[in-house]
Amino acid sequence: MKTLLSKINHLSIIFILSITLMMAFLSCKKDNSGDGNSPELFLLGANPLNWAKDIPYEDPGAIAYDVTEYGDTLDLTASIVIGGNVDVSSAGDYSVTYNVTDASGLSADEKVRKVIVVIGK
Repeated sequence: MKTLLSKINHLSIIFILSITLMMAFLSCKKDNSGDGNSPELFLLGANPLNWAKDIPYEDPGAIAYDVTEYGDTLDLTASIVIGGNVDVSSAGDYSVTYNVTDASGLSADEKVRKVIVVIGK
């Protein structure tokens, strides 16, 4: 009889632990914040960039990518936000900024290109 009660107590403890673990597991929410890694951003062309006065400015651009939580690489180049203005009618130094945000809302480290508008010969 004692052995039977001992087995019942062990089974009860195992059952209670199993239910507790299952409840804890099922109550966990999936983290939809992505992989936690910010996207990468790379400038194309020179930095600083000399540009001739009165020649329409054509930005060399940048590329961007992000690695997902599954290890896939996503091209985010089309999502790059470019800011700043280069006034080619006036010699001087200008800044063009680049940034991109991934699906998780994480931003890359902003890149800045210095554009120097110079008077040509």
